Amino acid sequence: MSPLPCFQIIRASRRSISIQISPKKWLIVRAPFSIPDDIIHAFVDKKSDWINKHIHQQMRQDIWLEQNLYYLGKPHRYTYDASQKEPILHTDGVFIFSQNTKCARKEWEEIKKWYGAQAKLHIRDRVHFFAKQYNFKYQNIKITSALTRWGSCSGNNNLNFPWRLLMVPTEVIDYVIVHELAHTVHKNHSPRFWWLVESIVPDWNIHRAHLKAEGYRYILHEF
Repeated sequence: MSPLPCFQIIRASRRSISIQISPKKWLIVRAPFSIPDDIIHAFVDKKSDWINKHIHQQMRQDIWLEQNLYYLGKPHRYTYDASQKEPILHTDGVFIFSQNTKCARKEWEEIKKWYGAQAKLHIRDRVHFFAKQYNFKYQNIKITSALTRWGSCSGNNNLNFPWRLLMVPTEVIDYVIVHELAHTVHKNHSPRFWWLVESIVPDWNIHRAHLKAEGYRYILHEF
């Protein structure tokens, strides 16, 4: 069990003892004037499991709030507005989400939902563009929650892309899309496959290297 942090005792005209965890992880114990210090210390010790649990939850929340939310390759901070009905990306580069619950799980769900909706619009638009421009034939487009790959093409030419692809720079998104569309023609990574990719995205190797080197930045840590 983790050691308890130091705590401050504030006495007041009250009937019971209460414990508050401050933003700096300090404990504030409010107690009646009549209760001796040793009783207060015993009460805090008894509540040690509860205290440690909530301090750890707050620490995880702090880590969550320190994350950058990447959008088309650019990092952004985020805030909340309870009057906001839907999440938006403000013109000054700040995400505004409607949740203000201080609950990482609900924040995660709202953020994931926003990325999924935006990814569906952006990725489908770019797939349609390249397919029409270079006469690729595909079946369906699906936005997924995959963490281990940036895209895939099935034997039936169904295309899958993770919503987190929307975090990477636009030129890298285009490379991933072209890569998967090229698989509708060549179901392997043969020289013909790479020739086709290079004919559309000449600097594909730079974008591929970016995903390998910087891909870790585009993963939100879910709690």
